[in-house]
Amino acid sequence: MYQNWVDASRIRPSGNGDIWAVDHTAHPLLDPGFGTRRSRVLALTRQKYHRILTDDDAYRRELSRLFQPGGEEELPLARLAERAADYLNEADVYLASTIELLPSAARPHVLPLPAVADCDDVRGLLTMAFRADDPRLAYEARRKLFLGQALLRIDQSRHVQNGQLHMEHFEHLLNEGLWRHTSQVHDLEVGFRMDEGGSIAYTARPAEGDQRWHFRSTFVQAREAGRAIALDILYYSCRFKRSVTPVTFEIVDGRRRVIERIRWSEMRQQTSGSILSKMIRNGINNPDTIADMIGAMFIVHDNDALDDLLLMLDAAVGTPFGWRNVTDTLSPEKGVSLNEFSSGQFKVFKGDVDVLFPDPATGQPYRFPVEVQIYTLEAYLRTVCGAHEASHLALKLRQFLYGLVPRIFPREVYGSAWLEGDDGAADGPRGGL
Repeated sequence: MYQNWVDASRIRPSGNGDIWAVDHTAHPLLDPGFGTRRSRVLALTRQKYHRILTDDDAYRRELSRLFQPGGEEELPLARLAERAADYLNEADVYLASTIELLPSAARPHVLPLPAVADCDDVRGLLTMAFRADDPRLAYEARRKLFLGQALLRIDQSRHVQNGQLHMEHFEHLLNEGLWRHTSQVHDLEVGFRMDEGGSIAYTARPAEGDQRWHFRSTFVQAREAGRAIALDILYYSCRFKRSVTPVTFEIVDGRRRVIERIRWSEMRQQTSGSILSKMIRNGINNPDTIADMIGAMFIVHDNDALDDLLLMLDAAVGTPFGWRNVTDTLSPEKGVSLNEFSSGQFKVFKGDVDVLFPDPATGQPYRFPVEVQIYTLEAYLRTVCGAHEASHLALKLRQFLYGLVPRIFPREVYGSAWLEGDDGAADGPRGGL
């Protein structure tokens, strides 16, 4: 996924701290020391385990609390265990797909132990977590329980369940307030490359060896705020975070092209993998708090065109004083960055806008957030140029290596040599439930 045109020497953590020094407060089951530190959460978990160990009815009640809010017919234990197994199997698929993104030499060191991979029973995993003599076995059982529960929480999130409806409503607002002003649509292919100084040079006449990007540009004309606007929107996409198409680079017909591919395609229906990864990286335990569950991206020629588009978007989908969490790295202001993983060369206008939506069940309105990103053409080409510091792939690799990996493959369990380039196996596992 990351091998083409990505200069690995450019991939560095943004800070000077230890990437393995992780705060597990939001996800305590991922803490390698969870079982060695006395806590009320550990005591509750242990008591629950002892209740369900030999009592099938107690086990059924605990599983029922995961799936049934109460008031409906109680499901039998076999059916509840089957539903739980579905999520545990999804956890296996997520973990396998994550390991696949690691360097090939590193993968054998972190493959899940067969006893954990083969177990799709909550009670069986709890038994490993509490009774295993091998601390790694205990940790991996705990991790699988965490991943399965997190995937269930994602499925039970209101913003996930209504995500497709939210996206359709947002696009309806765009159709009424922006795209109805369309006067022309045309295709455009841009060739681009990075010069020795790190700047992006691009042309509408691609040459041999250029990286290429295909645009279907939309020209809109309207009057807004008392003035005429004529605007070329080179690219637009709107996506529900459960369905993502990450960028890769491939040779097509003998030419280098930027291609979008589906990730985590083995997971059920649309993937929750992207949501789960963000929750783990950012210490999020409630998926409804993720602001970019619906994301919209635009590309325009320059900063003046960005201002025009922002004016039209605000009229179409915005609310008075409705923009929040705005980061504008295209502005002249210095020292602005998106997050700890982003490059200082990453240039974008990004902000959240809350969209009013009628509840499908009650008709009462509530708001859902949409993350809007607007790039200038040169700024966007930086993100798809694999050799550039601001490459989107480089950002995702930093998020993966420095945000996700230390949290699900902790040094206390697997050591660090396997990831840091040494040939030796990981240090001995430590800690357990």
